[in-house]
Amino acid sequence: MKKLKIASSLAALTMLTVLFTGCPSKVSEEPDIFAIGKPGSCGITLRDTKEAFTIFESTSASDVVTNADGSITWIATAAGGGGGGVSFYAKSNHEEINIANYKSIELEFAYAPVSGKWNADAQKPGFCLRILPYDSTGLFGGFEDLEYFDSTKKSGIIKYTVNIPDDFADKIVSSADFDSVLGFALKFNDYNRGNDNGDQLKIQLKNVKFNAKENAPADEPFNDGLSASDYGTVVSINYPTHDYTVASSEWTEADSYNKHAWVYLPAGYNANDTSKKYPVFILLHGFGQNENTWGLTDQGRGGKIKGYMDRGMKTGEVEKFILVVATGVASKQWGPNGGGMDFNGFNAFGPELRNDLLPYINENFNTKTGRDNVALAGLSMGGGQTFTIGIGECLDIISNFAGFSGALFDTADDFITGVEENAKFDGLKIHNLYMTCGDNDSMVYSTYPSYVEAMKEWTRVENFVDYTFPGGTHDFPVWYHGFSDFIKIVFQDGVQLY
Repeated sequence: MKKLKIASSLAALTMLTVLFTGCPSKVSEEPDIFAIGKPGSCGITLRDTKEAFTIFESTSASDVVTNADGSITWIATAAGGGGGGVSFYAKSNHEEINIANYKSIELEFAYAPVSGKWNADAQKPGFCLRILPYDSTGLFGGFEDLEYFDSTKKSGIIKYTVNIPDDFADKIVSSADFDSVLGFALKFNDYNRGNDNGDQLKIQLKNVKFNAKENAPADEPFNDGLSASDYGTVVSINYPTHDYTVASSEWTEADSYNKHAWVYLPAGYNANDTSKKYPVFILLHGFGQNENTWGLTDQGRGGKIKGYMDRGMKTGEVEKFILVVATGVASKQWGPNGGGMDFNGFNAFGPELRNDLLPYINENFNTKTGRDNVALAGLSMGGGQTFTIGIGECLDIISNFAGFSGALFDTADDFITGVEENAKFDGLKIHNLYMTCGDNDSMVYSTYPSYVEAMKEWTRVENFVDYTFPGGTHDFPVWYHGFSDFIKIVFQDGVQLY
C-alpha cells in the first residue's frame, strides 16, 4: 500500500478585520508601542475587579516576560498553522467563570514582526482569541475559538472588543458538558497566511476586560457531580522499543530506547484484581505533534478526554476501558516531547505497535486479549495511520477503528483493494469503523466523502458510523467530538466483544 503524504495539523476559522492604531514594521524602530506604563496599570478586569495576569501555559512562544506595569510580552513563532501564544487564567486563584454570564471581552495589545524573522510576502499579522473550558490543559489542550481577527498594518496597538455570541455558551457545553471556563488564550494565527515556520511576532498583552451581562448571576464553582471514587487515574509509562526505520541487521545500542506514553485507568481499576480485565484503546496524534497533544495528563483535572471518559463511565454510557495515548513515530526522532515530524517514523509504526506497545500494555495491565478488545484511532496523520497501519497492517490484532480528519491520500478503492489482497486478513471483519471530518477542513476534506461512501459499502465493515462536523476545520473541536462519539459507539457492553 502507498505511504501517507505529510499533512500538518491545526487550522483556523474565517478571519475578521479589526480597526487599530498602528505603526510601521520593525520592532527596533518603534519602541513606543511596547512602552512600559505605571506599575499595576495592566492586567485583567473581571466584574470591575482588576488583577494581575496569571499565566496558564505558553506554546511556541519564547521570551515570556511579566513587565513592571503588569503587561505580558512574548515572542510567538509560526509553526505550521499552530502559531504560538500564551494562555491565561480568568482568575488568579484559578477558579472558573461561567461564560454564559458574559457578553464581550475587550483586548488591548501591541504587536510587531521581529526584524529579520518575517516572510515579506506573508499577510499582515492575524490573531485568535481562544476560550479555555474547565478541562483545558493549555493553549491546545481543549479549547473553543471565540474569534479570529486580522490587523490592517504590519505593527501597532490593537484595541478591540470581541462580542460573545448568544450561542457560544451552548458551544462550550457541547464540547465540555459545562459552561465553566478557566481562562483564555491570545494566539498568533499563521494558518494559510504565507508565514514560514519560524516566523516570529512580538506581542505585548496590556489589558483584558470581561464584560458581564446586565443582572448576570455570580459565577459558580465548577461541579461535575462526580465523587473522588468516580475519577479514573492517568499514569505515565516508558516501554522498551527501538528505531524501526533502521534495518534490523543494522541495529545498534543507540537504536534502542524506552518510549513515553500516557495510560488512563478507569475508576475502580485494581492492579491486583486480575479477574477484572478491560479492553484497550490506542490513541494517536497528528503530524508535528506527540503523546501530549491530546491533553491527557496526570496533572490537574487530566484533560478534556479524561472528563469524557470519567463522566461516561460513571453514567454507564461508556463501558470501562484502558486508554493509551502514544507517540506514533517509530524512530529515534519520537522525542521525548518531540515534534513528531519524522515521516518515515510514522510509516514504520506498525511493527512497534504490534511487537512492543500492545505486548507491553497486555503484560503490565489487566487487559482483555484478542483483536475484538482492541481499538485504534487518531487525528490527522494519526487518522491516516489508523487506516494504513491499523487496518492495512494490523487487522489481525485490532478490530475497532476511528479516523478523525484522517490524512488519506490513496483512493478509497485502492485502499480497499490493498486490504482485500492480504491473505492473512481473510475472513477478518472490521467490527466498528468511525469517521469524522469538518466540512470546512481545507487539508483533508477533499478525500473524506469518497471514503465515507466506500466504507458504507465495504462488506468487511460490520458497523460504520460517520459524522460531518458543520463548519469544522482541521482542529481539535472536531477531534474531541469524534473521540466522544467513538467511545460511546465502541465501548458498550456487548458491542466490541465477539
